[in-house]
Amino acid sequence: MGEKKVFGILMFVMVYGLAVTRLSYGQIPATCNGDEKLLSYCGLYLINNVANPSSDCCNGASDAFKRAMAVPNGQGIRDICNCLRVAGSNLHFHPDKLVSLPTACHIQLSFSMELCVSGP
Repeated sequence: MGEKKVFGILMFVMVYGLAVTRLSYGQIPATCNGDEKLLSYCGLYLINNVANPSSDCCNGASDAFKRAMAVPNGQGIRDICNCLRVAGSNLHFHPDKLVSLPTACHIQLSFSMELCVSGP
């Protein structure tokens, strides 16, 4: 009888985890193609639930910002800023956390994060 309870709890936890993952990925706007790791791993930091970003967050942010800065004519920077603006309003990011993310993760940017908060 105990095995059934354990199995039931295990199934509940697995289904709940899958549902939460699906819902959070479903909230990521289409404009953020390729930036999913940044948004997923940094979400808790950006909504101000944790004081410091995780190493996964910093790795995802570093990859996304490097990719954005590598695109010529600033289009990648415009794209990532648009992504962060749309996602930020949908997911309730704190603007100050968004601006401080590169510093908190020791990422050197060729642009100011204020652009991603204030708009074009």
